[in-house]
Amino acid sequence: MRPSQAASQARIALEHGDTTTARETTDLLLARFKSYPPALMVRILLAERASENDAALDDLKRVTSVEPANAEARAIQARLFQHRGDTDLARDAAQQVVDLVPNNPQILNSALDVLKVDADALQTTPAVIARIHLNCGWPELAERHARVAAQASPHRVDIRLLFAEILWRLNHLAQCEAECRVVTDQAEECIHAAVMRAHILSERGRTAEGQELLDRIGDIDPEFVEARKLLATLEVHRLVLPDMPEIELPENLRVRFENGHAMSHDRPKFHPPVDKTLAAPGSVDNDMSGAMVPSAAAEDNLESIPPTLDEADALASPPTSLDTAKSNTPPDSEHRKPSTTPTFSTLDWARDLMSRSEWSESEIVLKDLLEDHTLDTEALDKLFLEAVDHEPLRRTAWKLLGDHYMRTGRPQAATDAYLHASNTVDEPQL
Repeated sequence: MRPSQAASQARIALEHGDTTTARETTDLLLARFKSYPPALMVRILLAERASENDAALDDLKRVTSVEPANAEARAIQARLFQHRGDTDLARDAAQQVVDLVPNNPQILNSALDVLKVDADALQTTPAVIARIHLNCGWPELAERHARVAAQASPHRVDIRLLFAEILWRLNHLAQCEAECRVVTDQAEECIHAAVMRAHILSERGRTAEGQELLDRIGDIDPEFVEARKLLATLEVHRLVLPDMPEIELPENLRVRFENGHAMSHDRPKFHPPVDKTLAAPGSVDNDMSGAMVPSAAAEDNLESIPPTLDEADALASPPTSLDTAKSNTPPDSEHRKPSTTPTFSTLDWARDLMSRSEWSESEIVLKDLLEDHTLDTEALDKLFLEAVDHEPLRRTAWKLLGDHYMRTGRPQAATDAYLHASNTVDEPQL
């Protein structure tokens, strides 16, 4: 099992109140990767539940050193500082959450509770504008706002890291390296800064040094998730990403995880409605702007399943629906009663099919998703990378990922994906 999969299982166990499984899995991961952020986040949440605030804050220092832009970590810091009575520190951490523009409403609402303001009352800061421009692929527009934000708040490591990434994307490598050094003075283990510095070293002909720096990241980010995201934006690079590691779970944890999967398989299957119409304007479901709405029959059978963190992010992402779901709203839809049943985006649908080992249907949905150009690029990156973890889908998923990389202007990453596809032997679809 991949470390990220084990951390995800620990998070799910915690959400369902199984603190024993969550703690044992976390201890296993941290024994091998002592600063692994997903495992540390589970231990932080366990400590917060047990009111062990000092222990949680100690772990949060490690997480924010590795990931200064981790919005959830900053939100938890804000809560803990507020509980401790450190109002100024709490508000500063909460403001950082807002400036990071999180797409998880729970994280944002947690910060707003500390700031004691409504979302409508938030001021648009230069840091927010810079991050939005960068997320939209406009680093030229982002640079000026990030420079203003960095000058106004030189102590904010998240803003300095944002400025460094913008410079890196603009190929201003000398300036980027200088900013990365400022970042690592405050956040010694910052993965993002280390990846950019590794690339800069390789561009200067010091590829061996850059590769050594990149390899060291594996002690913190064993699957090189951040490195894969950043380097995939480049047309060409000289760095080699190591293979993803696997961890061996003890028998007791493996049985618990398998039992958990069996329980999820027993849930009634979700199928999108035949007409695939959208929710009525102004209804509760319409807030998802294009998420598929279960039919009346599905509403009767679908259990209310609390979303995991990944699912919450997917539900908060831009409109995601199949081309066939983009029909006009029928005339009687304005009289439709708002539904209180959880809505599934097509990304969730694909994950649900994969979790139930319905490989043929999963493949069809994945191919349809590739053709939907309205979907968020990073969300699709993540989904296809999840799909390659399933042996029956591996070859198809690598091929689709290569097509996706080509469509989004990343030929080097596409070449790697196609190579994986050509080296993968088809598995029988059970």
